[in-house]
Amino acid sequence: MKLKGILDFSLGNFLCLRGFAPMGVLQDISAAPQDIQRVPEDARLKEVGDYLRKGELVFFPEIILCASLHDDDLTSDIAASFFAKVKAGEPFKSGHFAHGVTINSMVNKSRGTGDIRAVQYFQTATLSFRGKLATPFARLDGNHRLAATKDDEVRKKVAPFCLILCQNQTEFRRFSRSLFHNINYKQVPLTMEHNLKLILEDGGLFPDELLQKTEEGFGWPYYLTRQLHGRLEFDLLPNLKPFFACEPRAQLLQLFEFLIGRKALGENEHAIKRLSGALWQVNALFETHPSLKGATNPGLLVALVYFQLEPRVPVVAFVRWVLANHLHEIAESNAADLVAIFEKIMLSRKRTIFVSMPFGKDATENHFTEITNVVAAINRDYPDFKPQLKVQRVDFLQDGTSFPIRAKIEEFMANCGLLIANLTYCNPNVYHEVGFMDGKAKALDADKADVLLFLDESVAVDASVVGFNLSGSKQIRFKRTTDFTNQLRENLERHFNLRP
Repeated sequence: MKLKGILDFSLGNFLCLRGFAPMGVLQDISAAPQDIQRVPEDARLKEVGDYLRKGELVFFPEIILCASLHDDDLTSDIAASFFAKVKAGEPFKSGHFAHGVTINSMVNKSRGTGDIRAVQYFQTATLSFRGKLATPFARLDGNHRLAATKDDEVRKKVAPFCLILCQNQTEFRRFSRSLFHNINYKQVPLTMEHNLKLILEDGGLFPDELLQKTEEGFGWPYYLTRQLHGRLEFDLLPNLKPFFACEPRAQLLQLFEFLIGRKALGENEHAIKRLSGALWQVNALFETHPSLKGATNPGLLVALVYFQLEPRVPVVAFVRWVLANHLHEIAESNAADLVAIFEKIMLSRKRTIFVSMPFGKDATENHFTEITNVVAAINRDYPDFKPQLKVQRVDFLQDGTSFPIRAKIEEFMANCGLLIANLTYCNPNVYHEVGFMDGKAKALDADKADVLLFLDESVAVDASVVGFNLSGSKQIRFKRTTDFTNQLRENLERHFNLRP
């Protein structure tokens, strides 16, 4: 196998062989050094792989590799001679180096007296080796591009490379680490906002039809960002203005990409109207919850809009969680992380069973004990059911503060997965809470409320009367505790999909 290219010292420091080679060849002769390179993320590899498989506008800078010409920490005579020849602008006929590598170089000299050195000594070289390299060249930059895909079409594509040659292992270790640091941390990349401005404001080079095409490296989020940018009236959205002050296009693109990716918005023109409406509603949330004002975290805004559009999760619950944990004070966070964490919390709440019951009665306390015992048995018998079921009642809550009981009850009911209502003694508060759950179901357009009613008929006759508004609803009615526990377990297992 042979690599051919131009040979010279870059900025007087590093001897480089620069040329072009098929991606497949560069994949086969190199590897990511484990002590330097990070492990590529699957999502990022997919993104890069999709980009490489596209046709038009695919371009990236050269892939940078590094190799040592000697296995020892000291420089060999042949390596020293090779470096000296290149510096002097003299050809190097042939030399055998570490790992079976052979190098020879040629020099084309210019006759012009005013030419710069690179033209006076135009050097080309051929690096060759047989079979597989004993030690692959180290990838300093371009590891994601090489690791993204092994598709035949991509492997055939020719890519630029730069192979940095080191005289010995000491140079290799020092150069590879310092170059990796300089490449990844010294450069100042253009902001996303500046990049987007170059693309979105040039409708001639990037027409709407091109932006809508995912295969061209863009997609509907880019097109929608172009359409909505400049149309938001921040005089009417004062609470959201700080989020868009510095990078309005980048914020819009982040919103559209996340919301379309989560199916909260579609890839259509209607997405503009839906996002605009959601932004109005989120702006109103800041008035209801003034502590949010002053937040500029782009990821927080994306998460707020997502939960505003997502009917299964009340956005107010998300806001309360954010404020309780001071997440609005964080300067920057990932929207996907915020959403994932809160959805896990909500799942845990959906596994919470809130018990509505009369207090101060021996019978109802016994009922509650039986409920907790049944739930404990279910958790024990279904260890893979995570998060596990949890039983809650309002008088058990202790958070170190004096809170409005009615507000706390409504918060429990709004987020719980099931309300078990004890109709024994015909308590008006219990009836009120059942009515709350019915209203919640209607608001969510659900087929039925997440409510399980039960009545102990063994108590006094006047205590086992059910009000007319619930008398026609399905209930667990019992006189013996064993009947109650058996029916309760069956109903809980069915409600939480643990049995058909």
